[in-house]
Amino acid sequence: MLSIKGMVVSQSNWSLITLEIQVELSYLEPSELPAEWRNRPYPISTQQIGTMWAKEMVSPVLKVPSCRIPLSKFSEEYNLLINPLHPEFLHAISFVKQEEVGFEVNY
Repeated sequence: MLSIKGMVVSQSNWSLITLEIQVELSYLEPSELPAEWRNRPYPISTQQIGTMWAKEMVSPVLKVPSCRIPLSKFSEEYNLLINPLHPEFLHAISFVKQEEVGFEVNY
């Protein structure tokens, strides 16, 4: 059985954007996150961290651990939060390329 969400994702037009980041990344360690940071639905506490980071203009990019991909198995996998309103955004991040992404769906 195919979930509705899977059908919507697979039938949507997606692009992969490659960016070059030219600043040192701010980073949050898992130990700096709330105890429930991996829970689903995603806790408001983690959303508040991202909101505070963006509103306070801490940095143009913030590197955070993924709650879906365990660092213990994939030590190079992180999520990057990008703040396009940060004053250094245009100097910190540059567009490299855009590629169309398709999904194979086996029904």
